[in-house]
Amino acid sequence: MKTDDLINRLASDLRPVPRGALGRLLFFVLIPGLALSAAMILFGHGPRPDLATAIHLPAFWVKSIYPLALTVIGITALMVVARPGGRPRKAGLASLALYLVLVALGMWQLRVAPAEDYPRLIFGFSAWICPFIIVAAALPVFAVIVFFLRRSAPTNLPLAGLIAGLVAGSGGAWTYSWGCIENGLPFVALWYTLGIALCGMLGLIFSRPLLRW
Repeated sequence: MKTDDLINRLASDLRPVPRGALGRLLFFVLIPGLALSAAMILFGHGPRPDLATAIHLPAFWVKSIYPLALTVIGITALMVVARPGGRPRKAGLASLALYLVLVALGMWQLRVAPAEDYPRLIFGFSAWICPFIIVAAALPVFAVIVFFLRRSAPTNLPLAGLIAGLVAGSGGAWTYSWGCIENGLPFVALWYTLGIALCGMLGLIFSRPLLRW
């Protein structure tokens, strides 16, 4: 068969993709992924014991909004990288700006707190396990994002894997924030971010076997 004939046969059955199909697919896979992550935290870890009191603390909402905002930024990046040649530069800058705001709030919290509270605000009671809980909570979200990307057309697989891991880590950190007992913003800036970064590295490492066309 000649090359032109092959191209014509492959192109003859092409059908236009409905407008907004990619966004709808991502939405419908993320919902169950986040729900499974929340269920893991709820039944495997348990909600924060003092949640009814903690929701009145500004630090609690900063701790929850930070990974949620990263997740939203990451979703916009996924929509870009899922298409051929997509490079979500703006999402990276927005994430960096958000992190710097968190760091500034953490420095302010340290400034107004007595020195004896520094270890609690920086390391809390769970620094050694927090990043790994985030990684575990991110797994269902990562799985559905891989499903989404395998039905998309990313051409830069390492970048797509990195973003997939970061979005999954942010989603896992958000669900974990409702079970985490820590109130230190320096803790969040260090250990939450480390957990999210670990998810990004895992996504990068496994990008080619998982996302190969």
